[in-house]
Formats: sequence, structure tokens, C-alpha cells
Amino acid sequence: MIKREFNILFSSLLYFTRLSLPFKVEYRKDNQQLALTWFPLIGAIVGGLGALVFWLVNLYMSQSVAVIMSLGASVLVTGAFHEDGFADVCDAFGGGYNKDQRLKIMKDSRVGAYALIGIVLLFSLKIALLVEAKALWIPVIIVSSHVVSRWSTLIISMGWSYARPNGESKSRDTSHPISWGRFVWATFLGIMPLVLFESWMVLVTIPVVTLFSLLAGIWFQNRIGGYTGDCLGAVQQINEVLIMTVLLVIIG
Repeated sequence: MIKREFNILFSSLLYFTRLSLPFKVEYRKDNQQLALTWFPLIGAIVGGLGALVFWLVNLYMSQSVAVIMSLGASVLVTGAFHEDGFADVCDAFGGGYNKDQRLKIMKDSRVGAYALIGIVLLFSLKIALLVEAKALWIPVIIVSSHVVSRWSTLIISMGWSYARPNGESKSRDTSHPISWGRFVWATFLGIMPLVLFESWMVLVTIPVVTLFSLLAGIWFQNRIGGYTGDCLGAVQQINEVLIMTVLLVIIG
């Protein structure tokens, strides 16, 4: 049981990041389908590395440079996995007029105007928000936003079905709904960073990302009949910005 859970954790790490492990991880499809269980912990790893880069760079350079370097490090660690999903959703829902067109555009590797504009605005907003925060708080904001935003995608996978038929997407294996027990465990992992820091922040941050995720799920359902891996990436990215915004408002 413990060995299997470690296999699920390592499979999740290898799928959602570009990090490598010094040992071989056995691929099992049934384990891969449970990868979302550890998605918030993956956020802690990615956010922790981003926070570390910010802290190190900020020792010698300006806060704005440190923020950009931190965001760059996060992108390198994940291979722009979630940003790519956000960009695909921008293109699909900006240029597609029906379900089939939107699903087809999301599988297209080319980058359109909607994707380019969306990514530029997304990163501009992240940079502007983090530059506005006090340097002492930025590592906390980075880690919290990465963890809780990844937790929020579980709401979509638990509440709606996958939009593509079987066999049409590699991400389907890692977007499979998990059990309620695993959802509770993932929720524990998702909110602990805020609970350990300031428990009252959970009362503000969690409802905001929950509400947006529910609205996003309904929106995806009405337009493509469910969700895709790209949809989860888009929700994660938008909620990451929402969390940064809420925490910045709270911290002042």
C-alpha cells in the first residue's frame, strides 16, 4: 500500500514537472489515474523552488528582477505545462464557435493571437502583483498560490466529466476523478500552507478559488460538454493570480 502510494506520488511528480528522479518509476495506468491526489504537494515543490529563487536573487538584485527570475524558474520546472493549457483555452474559446472547433483548436500546437495576448496579460499581472508586495511576504504568496491553485483543479475533475472520448488525450489518465477520501487528503495538503501561516486567510482564499472553479466548470460544461487537461491548466493559472490578488489585499 505504501509502496503504491509512493509510486503514485513519483508518477505525479514526473508528469507535472520536468524534474527527474535518481531511480526508475514503474508506470501503471491505474496509479497514473490517481496522480491528482498529490497535485497540491507538487505545487508546494514548484512554489518552494520559485520562492527560493526569489529569495536568492533578491539578496543581490532588485525585487522586480527577482520576481521575474522566480516566475521563470517555475516555468522551467513545469515546462510551462499549465501556462500552455491556459494559452490553448484562450485560443479555443476565443476562436472556436462550437464544441468540435474548440476541442480541435486545443489540440493544435500552433499559437494564435488569443493565446499570445492571454499569456502576455497573465504574466504581466503576476509580475505587477508580486512587485507590489513586500519582499518578506512574496515567498509565502508564491507557495500558497501554487498549492491552493492546484488544489482548485480537483473541484473540476470531481464535479464534471472529461470532454474528449477515451483514447483521444494523454492527459486523460492524470485527469481522472479521485475518490472522496483522496479528495479530502488533497484538500488537507492544499490548505495546510495557509493554515500554518494564518488560518483566517483560508476563510477568504478558499471560497474565492472554489467559487471560480465551480463557475469555470459550468462554463466548460456549457461549451464543450465537460473539461480537458487544458481547462484544468487554465483554471490553475487564473486561480493562481486570484490567490495572489486576495493575499496582497489582505496583507496590504
